[in-house]
Amino acid sequence: MSSRWRETSPAELAGWLGRAAMPWGIAGGWALDLWQGSVSRPHSDIEISCFLADLPALLPILDSFEIVVARNKQLTPLAPGTALPSPPFSLWLRRRGETLWDFEIVAEAQVDGQWAYRREPTVRRPLRSVFTRTTSGWPIIAPEIQLLYKCKQPRDKDLLDLERYVPQLDEAARLWLRSAVAAAHPEFLPTLLALEARC
Repeated sequence: MSSRWRETSPAELAGWLGRAAMPWGIAGGWALDLWQGSVSRPHSDIEISCFLADLPALLPILDSFEIVVARNKQLTPLAPGTALPSPPFSLWLRRRGETLWDFEIVAEAQVDGQWAYRREPTVRRPLRSVFTRTTSGWPIIAPEIQLLYKCKQPRDKDLLDLERYVPQLDEAARLWLRSAVAAAHPEFLPTLLALEARC
């Protein structure tokens, strides 16, 4: 999987999205590293999150990229103007003529005017709190949201990120993450509480 991806830097990604007027943020392990201002481990790919409702306005800005829908381990080309499928899906993008994929777009859901966790839609929060900027100005998804995504069947690298970054959350973010994990991934709650005990 990692051999399919080019090592796109956050700076390149931010440059490609410079004209985007809608909210978006770097996601995944890169978001957490940018939040703390240091690269903690190698990253095999890079992704952004944005609201699903904003994708039709975002994609025309990226007209120099080939775009495919990644769903159920299959890639389907997305022609300009084509309707997006029903979630869940993500989008893979690469510059036309390239063989490696440059970045991925993951769409965040909204329900009743709030962000909804796509793995458990009862977990909500205000839209304005989904994306933030680091002290260096990088647009990222809120760290506690990114850490929530890492709590479902975490891989080794997810566990490393959780061990490193849960203790860095402020009290409000830790409380929100604990509540969200209890609702969405209760099997992981004992591990999360053990990580919080290090704070």
